[in-house]
Amino acid sequence: MTPLLWSFALLHQLKHQAIHVHPSSSTSTTMYNHYSSSWVSHLQIPWERFPLRLSHAITRGDRAHPEDRRSMVRIVVEAMQVHCRNPQRASCEEVAKIIVNRYPQTFADFTEKGERLGCGHYSLLRSIKSRVEHVNRDNTTHRLRQTKRTRNEEDCSPNSNATSPKKVRCLVDSYGCVNWQPVELPEGGTPASLEEKKDTLLTIFNSEGPGAVERPDVDDFMCLTYISQRQLINSCPSLSVAEIQEQWPFLFTRKGLSNHFYKLTGIDISERLSQALITKGRRIINYFSSQKLKWNLGIRTLIQQIESEGVLTNNKVGTAAILLMMKYYKEDEDSLFVLADETSTRMSLEAESNLPITPRLIMLGKKSFMK
Repeated sequence: MTPLLWSFALLHQLKHQAIHVHPSSSTSTTMYNHYSSSWVSHLQIPWERFPLRLSHAITRGDRAHPEDRRSMVRIVVEAMQVHCRNPQRASCEEVAKIIVNRYPQTFADFTEKGERLGCGHYSLLRSIKSRVEHVNRDNTTHRLRQTKRTRNEEDCSPNSNATSPKKVRCLVDSYGCVNWQPVELPEGGTPASLEEKKDTLLTIFNSEGPGAVERPDVDDFMCLTYISQRQLINSCPSLSVAEIQEQWPFLFTRKGLSNHFYKLTGIDISERLSQALITKGRRIINYFSSQKLKWNLGIRTLIQQIESEGVLTNNKVGTAAILLMMKYYKEDEDSLFVLADETSTRMSLEAESNLPITPRLIMLGKKSFMK
């Protein structure tokens, strides 16, 4: 499996639900759109019942005291249970978002340096959900999940049909996506014309190989057939990655996958990944360097090698951070990097029979951290 194939497999298996926030102008209620639970859109958070010290902290934009935060969670869960005795995690997350989006300085998750952590509401979500589970620990009448039936119970059911085909339940997800499954064909396009473009792309790939992805007409055809690609990826039952690659081979090139991901999420994944490697990479390097005496000899030696480089260029920051993490988790460099001669070409490397079957990063030079 190539790295692009592996990346596409991860993309193909996203299993989350999109939630869109629309704050209301009301001082006591925040409204959500139609993706939210119906009762959450009518939930009134009792801000006036919060502890006085917490109210002052909200006014000043200070962090909430742990005791006040716990009291606030109990009050919020009590208000939620007026509408739903046992809210699901998705509903709890919507409520946590309401609170954090309204008063981020008081309730959002931040690092010691003031940087927002992830979505910003994870710790509050966990507290709310834990409280919900606690108050429902002995309450079986309000459980949302039904008791799982055994095979014997299903067979003995008078309504059971032994010959009925098994239905496949598909997850309909759109987490983080802006164009999960388009429904309108491109202007002037028909199902037949899209199928013709798909056949043309297959013909070009079979005759010219993956390098043809740089052709302008291939780029245009891949853009126009995006709706067909999404229909295949989202089909039920789901197809294997190999089956998708067989029908859309250009989707498994770097450019094809990046363009598809951009249309799907509105994010330039190449640029975003490069920025993340630089910013997060420097943070990882600084963390290990600040506690040099704490680490074993292998990590200390690598830190000295990194420091001897002086100011690291952006492309070396990511490599250095990855190597430090591998040293920390006692992973061999060979499990991720393949060192090749500086004069090697892509064709010569692909022609070699000793390349591993699992994804690797090929580094040209004698060392993975090159001078």
